[in-house]
Amino acid sequence: MAKKKQYTIRIERDVEDHILPKGFFNILVNRFLPVISLTYIGSIIGVAGNRGDFIHYMFKDNTAYIMSLFVVIWVSVPAIIWMILYGNPLFKHVADIWYKILAALMVITIAVSYLLFPEGDIYGLRLYFVASIPVLLLTYILFVKGGLPSIAAYPLNALGVCAFLYGAVINVFF
Repeated sequence: MAKKKQYTIRIERDVEDHILPKGFFNILVNRFLPVISLTYIGSIIGVAGNRGDFIHYMFKDNTAYIMSLFVVIWVSVPAIIWMILYGNPLFKHVADIWYKILAALMVITIAVSYLLFPEGDIYGLRLYFVASIPVLLLTYILFVKGGLPSIAAYPLNALGVCAFLYGAVINVFF
């Protein structure tokens, strides 16, 4: 029989307990949020351009902003599972495998939806779900390689938050 790889987990006993794992802020700000912000802004521009009147859907109607939230939620599922597993010392070694498995299942789901339900294109969102496949790959690369430098991550995060807030209040003031 083949010998299984054995993992040794050592827990430091004399350190303070923390609710969040060590490095969680770095993972969130330099790895997760820049990709989500870039995905959200790109989806907003794509949906507004695809709907017809770009200026209207970009600045006066929040349809593009709401539709883009679905794409962001779709892309963030494997990333959130990766962060949860990576933050736990018992499951840190399987975080990458689970990200790959979930991303592959999501890509298979998109492909099966094209084959089985060709008429099931709800509001044109399926095209953006297909466009999210490279984002899943980019997210994995950033998670494994260590994220963006702060000088690039913070402006992307600020743009994503501003776009989200603008989409939330666009129908209130206009």
